[in-house]
Amino acid sequence: MIGPPEPGVRTSSRRTSPAGPRAGCSCELLLSLCAAESVQGVLAAHGLDVARLRALVDELHAEVETEPADWRLRITQRGGRAADPDLDLLLALVRSADSHAYQLLERAGAACGALRKLLIDRLRALEAAALNGTGPVRHVSSAMAGETATPRRPVVQRMSTARGERPLRRSLADGRPTEPAVRTPNARADDAPRPTRGGARPWPEDQPRVRLEPARPTDVRTWPEDHPARLRLDAARPAGDDARARPADRTWPEDQPARARTWPEDQPARARTWPEDQPDARGALRPTREQPRLLARPEPRPGRAAALSPRTGTSPQAATAVEPEPRPAPAPQPEARNHRLVPIDPSALPPLHGREGELARLADAVLRRSPRPPLLVGPAGSGRTLVAKHLAGLLHQPVFYLSATRYEDEDGLRADLAAVAKQGGVAILDDLDRLGGDGPPALLGALAKAWSSGQPPIVAVASPEGQARLGAWAPGLTAALDLVTLAPLEGDDLRAAVAAGAPAVLAQHGLSLGSGSRLAELVRLADRFLAGLAQPGRSLDLLDLACARTAREGRGAVQRDTWIDIVCERSGVPRERLEGQGHQDMLELEAELARKVVGHEHALSAISQLIRRNRAGFGSQRPIATVLLLGPSGVGKTEIAKALCGALFDRPDAFVRLDMSEYAEAHAVARIVGAPPGYVGHEQGGALTDPLLKQPHCVVLLDEIEKAHRDVHQLLLQVFDEGRLTDGRGRTIDFRHAAIVMTSNLGATCLDATGDARLDEARVLEAARAAFPVELWNRIEAPLVLHPLGEAQLARICARLVRASSDRLLRERGIRYRLTDAATCHVVGLCGKDMSLGARPLRHVLTRSVEALLADAILRGQIRAGMQVEVDLDHAGALVLLASRG
Repeated sequence: MIGPPEPGVRTSSRRTSPAGPRAGCSCELLLSLCAAESVQGVLAAHGLDVARLRALVDELHAEVETEPADWRLRITQRGGRAADPDLDLLLALVRSADSHAYQLLERAGAACGALRKLLIDRLRALEAAALNGTGPVRHVSSAMAGETATPRRPVVQRMSTARGERPLRRSLADGRPTEPAVRTPNARADDAPRPTRGGARPWPEDQPRVRLEPARPTDVRTWPEDHPARLRLDAARPAGDDARARPADRTWPEDQPARARTWPEDQPARARTWPEDQPDARGALRPTREQPRLLARPEPRPGRAAALSPRTGTSPQAATAVEPEPRPAPAPQPEARNHRLVPIDPSALPPLHGREGELARLADAVLRRSPRPPLLVGPAGSGRTLVAKHLAGLLHQPVFYLSATRYEDEDGLRADLAAVAKQGGVAILDDLDRLGGDGPPALLGALAKAWSSGQPPIVAVASPEGQARLGAWAPGLTAALDLVTLAPLEGDDLRAAVAAGAPAVLAQHGLSLGSGSRLAELVRLADRFLAGLAQPGRSLDLLDLACARTAREGRGAVQRDTWIDIVCERSGVPRERLEGQGHQDMLELEAELARKVVGHEHALSAISQLIRRNRAGFGSQRPIATVLLLGPSGVGKTEIAKALCGALFDRPDAFVRLDMSEYAEAHAVARIVGAPPGYVGHEQGGALTDPLLKQPHCVVLLDEIEKAHRDVHQLLLQVFDEGRLTDGRGRTIDFRHAAIVMTSNLGATCLDATGDARLDEARVLEAARAAFPVELWNRIEAPLVLHPLGEAQLARICARLVRASSDRLLRERGIRYRLTDAATCHVVGLCGKDMSLGARPLRHVLTRSVEALLADAILRGQIRAGMQVEVDLDHAGALVLLASRG
């Protein structure tokens, strides 16, 4: 049971006074500050009227609670230290969000965040002007210079003499120079008195000794009683409150010097002056220099320039030496804008299609009583901002839109959230993805505090990447968020959303949709052939590009050919395929592949059937084809994948190759999908996901798939089955428009028992099935076995290699060559009878036997440009060159 506090237990002093008249309120201090011209100028520049402030005082006091009792102490600790005490006190009030003066300014329509920046800029300009001597010096210490008889700390200046420069010591209290003590050569070290504790320095004998006061009266409590800012602060203090504002223990009695701020004269241990009975000992402690430097002292504070300026009775040389080097005034900062928070008008929003379920979930998350804030997660282009804004039409409270990029620190966000909470509204915080830097943003503290308190309710909007970054910055905080995920729109909902947003895009360009142009076709092309934004943003972006090109060409209507040209340029897909005129190419796909691949007719036929099935409309969410090519090395597995890429896309960037032997470790999964944010290498992306994100229409070759780690095999399950993969940044990669070809050497030694150069397909497939997980094997559409190449096939491959080599020689030297049938058979015979080597030895044999012979003849001048060379066999079975003019 909680009872009264025990004796000796110190309770908190921050309590609210009982209800009653608001005597000594910070509003009175604010209104008294309005009498100063500088404060009036700032308020007028910010659009505030003093009369309106006075009229709103009673209304404010009728609604808010009593102000904390220690508001005056906190104001005095924050304000009164700048060049203009009035502006500094106003800045202290603006920085105290729980004071009545702050709430009065907000009620009058002021944005305290912008007002705070304006005051800081004004005070900095006044301080710079005071340092340069170009403006009035209104610092408190300067104002008190003529009212107090306190001697200032001496400073060392330079004075030119006939022997050079020597230090000149000047007392800042009366400006009279004093000669420094110089140690004579005959002086003994033991005659020099030791300095007293505290770094005391000698005081001139012709100057009266007085007790030292604090040298920096920057605290409000040290102001004179008749100071204007002190009078305004005391005027706002109620009767009987003087003891609480200035406690008695701040000024220690003279008979107790142990804690006194001003040390008595009878205790020289901490005095700033040397005792009168001790001669100057600085000469014994510091060596004499011919040109002594200025004593190192801290950077002068604002307002100290007046104390360093020459006074009456000083010499011109000393005055020139005292003046500090003028500093350039800071560049004028732009005036802070007074942005007003305006609730979202539901009638001005475009219609929403296909997001009714997500909107209802978001509204339920906002209206729940427990402080579990919602986080709306969706990729760019999914319409996440529009979904969040449509809460204004579903909730019975105002909804305000806030952009995270507008706040440089947490004070601005805290002030806007307080204004939203005062109106009982809901805040939508967008653009969290646009905050730069790898570290946490400055506004994360204010956001976390608002999330924890639940006042006001905040709907944060982010992409999957932004969600991952929030989790890295504050993992414990984001674990309690209620995630509402937006998936890309599809089907009728997608077409309806594009039809609803298209008129606004056309109206921005002043164009119309041409005859024969159907938005449904635009949606189909953007969804199938373009990458980047999610739907419906991708389709609307394509329409925006088509409108821009139409306006640039001076036409008044957007035609169908315009967006088809843009899709061809962006995706690299031929126009015939886009317009549906490439059916004949698909029917002749086997012949196209056979032009580049020798043999393996059964494998080429199976791959072509898979491609035609997908193009005919039977393709689901899976990739175009998932093929596993099994066989010995050098039979053309990689060549089939390259030929398929050329037949389908005819672009070099449409071929993605991964050597799976590099991913034999478990941690290699992070290299495929990319490391999550915060880990080493997260900026590099995934080796498989990043190329597919940029170019989804491609052929993916997974070479030597059996050498990859089992975790990598598990990663491919969702790719083969659902056609998608989530990378380390939370992005979903689309594999529906990619053809995946895997190669393996499993079962390469399983020859047929008949003795001919063929593999036993059943044994090869059994070996491959044992090497892969069952769930991965079931998702492979076509496991195909490639048999070893025969001599006839090797001869055809040799002829193709010779043709490619002759073309290179023609470009370089203007010489052509060819092999006779006898020479071709001779070269094939030199490759040996090992069927496990395949066609790869052919390239080495051609290089050693044919190309080396031609190179020697060219360098000897026996073969010149314009000649045709025939490589044949002589009677001894050796290769000979027969040259002729072409």
